Amino acid sequence: MRIHRLLPGVVFATWPLMAQEPAAPANGPSELRKSVREWIETMQEIQKEEDSWEKDREILKGYKEGLETEIETLKEQIERAKTERDSAAKEDLEKIAERDSYAAARESLAKSIAELETGLLASLPLLPETLLKEPKVAQIVEEIKKDSALKGKDAEKAMTRRLNNSLNLLAESEKFQQAVHLREDLLYKTADGREFNMKVLYFGLAAAYAVNESGDVAVVGTPTPSGWVFTERPDLAARITELVGVTTGDMDAKFVSLPIDLP
Repeated sequence: MRIHRLLPGVVFATWPLMAQEPAAPANGPSELRKSVREWIETMQEIQKEEDSWEKDREILKGYKEGLETEIETLKEQIERAKTERDSAAKEDLEKIAERDSYAAARESLAKSIAELETGLLASLPLLPETLLKEPKVAQIVEEIKKDSALKGKDAEKAMTRRLNNSLNLLAESEKFQQAVHLREDLLYKTADGREFNMKVLYFGLAAAYAVNESGDVAVVGTPTPSGWVFTERPDLAARITELVGVTTGDMDAKFVSLPIDLP
């Protein structure tokens, strides 16, 4: 309701009433005007209050809408935070599981390498001295001996190098196993105390046949868990001499029959 629209009607409506009433005292119109003025002022104050309330209502409505929007935004942010938290927690659990799996695999690998090193060292007596004295093989064996003594976390260090050493020793042994090798590095001492430098033919890692320069002392070697054992076989001296000659090319190729005891 707007006060300025009501005032003319109110004023006009009072004139008939004033005309019908008896003559008022001298101060009657003055009092009436005063009352009307006060009424008008009151209505104006009411209108001001209504206008102020309307403005406040619009402001509060805007605040409410803003707060509702902010609440919805905060709800969305909370949901995203929950989703990100759950995703991060899941990712953390996966990383922890992956880390634990990696640690277990590393520990298992370290244990397997240690077992492989132990097995290789236990098998060293089965390798002939001529192979073990080769610089490359000697260095590998020395490193394996040092690494096999490591314990705890130290045993998990340099696993790649340790595994390569074990594989390289196996590879060198396999390479020696697949061929016949002529060596002249065996110093043999007979039962009567004589010593001879022997020419030795190694048939892989299975057996060896040796003869001295003059061809009168012959031995046969076989691998054992405690090392290679060479046994005198004078009855084979001639045939071993022929075998050495065929191998070096000093004799024509021929078949030479020799006994062999496979381990």
